[in-house]
Amino acid sequence: ALVALVVTQDIGALAVRADATFWGSVAFLSLFCTVGAFYVQNAAVRRTGPTRVGFLMGTEPLFGSALAHVLLSEPVIGIAVLGAVLIVAGTFAGLLSDRRDG
Repeated sequence: ALVALVVTQDIGALAVRADATFWGSVAFLSLFCTVGAFYVQNAAVRRTGPTRVGFLMGTEPLFGSALAHVLLSEPVIGIAVLGAVLIVAGTFAGLLSDRRDG
């Protein structure tokens, strides 16, 4: 995707003004989106175990798609619904299998 972006776009249009607003945004995203997410993930692993957390992390595309629909009015198409059904079914199958084994 990055190669396609570079090949199909004007390279000059990709220039970023590295001012205080830019670096503040980078710092905010680094701290809250990256560090915060790892903290929550590790706390969840300690509380419920790595297998369950791994299965639940697989549902991340569902939340991304749902939020894109709600916040950005992205359309929901049939293949996305099929994917969501498969993700939910796989997650439940894995969790039930883990519960049965453990």
